[in-house]
Amino acid sequence: MLASGRPAGSGRAFRLDPFALPVRSTGQSPFTIERDRVVLVRHGRGGQPAVTVSVPVKSYAGVAVRMRATDAAGSLEVVVELLHKDPQLTLPLIVADQPEDVAADWQAWGNALNLPLLVIEQDGTVKAPLERVGALILGAPKPRRRHSFFAGRRPRFLARRKPGCFAAIEVLAGREIIAPE
Repeated sequence: MLASGRPAGSGRAFRLDPFALPVRSTGQSPFTIERDRVVLVRHGRGGQPAVTVSVPVKSYAGVAVRMRATDAAGSLEVVVELLHKDPQLTLPLIVADQPEDVAADWQAWGNALNLPLLVIEQDGTVKAPLERVGALILGAPKPRRRHSFFAGRRPRFLARRKPGCFAAIEVLAGREIIAPE
């Protein structure tokens, strides 16, 4: 589903909905985004026929957000794009005027496609704001029993146990008597 133009009450210039997969974009280079693949149509030049390219979503580096100044007045344009190492395969997902409008969609696209969230700096470097291992987002470890006064002591079930005592093991010795039949 494509919402183009400027909807009433919104600063968005272009938006694809991450909750309505598969989505189609119609324009100079139309494409379709599904959960597992992206289908691009490249128009031929010089009378050559159009070419349809299918790219797996896993080949994309992630869902990237970049901010750029649009004019001297200091207004910003925020672009969320499906980032690929080949610039011709990088696809715009959202173009908006307000960063607040884009943050939720940026995260929703990352979740919908199971791709990492990336930030493109002004100098062009790409960094991940969150560390990931596969689909798992890593964070700082939380301390165990942080609200307990006795956090440094033994757990209750271990404290209730009685300490064992060492006693000599009795060894029984003798011979076996078997009754005759």
